[in-house]
Amino acid sequence: MNATWTVRIERLETQLPVGIYAHEQDAQPVWVSLTATGEASAAPGSLDECFDYEPLCRWLTQVWPATPHTPLLETRVNQVMAFVFAADPRVHKVWVGLYKQRVSQQALAVGMERAASRTEFEALRLSAVDTAAMLQTLTQEGESHASLAQ
Repeated sequence: MNATWTVRIERLETQLPVGIYAHEQDAQPVWVSLTATGEASAAPGSLDECFDYEPLCRWLTQVWPATPHTPLLETRVNQVMAFVFAADPRVHKVWVGLYKQRVSQQALAVGMERAASRTEFEALRLSAVDTAAMLQTLTQEGESHASLAQ
């Protein structure tokens, strides 16, 4: 028998190169909060029957910070969601919050949050893939027409 389980991480600090300003090209402290909800054994007897949060924490603090600079927190939120959904097919909903700590003297942190089901996230991803393929086709057709015109 399965039950609904939620993994919750609150204010895990990592270092990310993210932001639109020149000084944000270098990594800065960012808090990550998230919940990942899905179905797993109601009475697990081993770790493989559970949602294992340790690989997620390791990815957030060791692997992800080494990725190239990204201007938008929204892109970073989507990267976390993609990782969580890919890591365990039993997860059906993810909520992610990313917060910069050095944005405002009046606020402890400022950031972005997003929630999505696996179905919603996949639909967006497939739409993006379709759009990219269409743009590539149009570009190739434009190049073909341009070479014929010469």
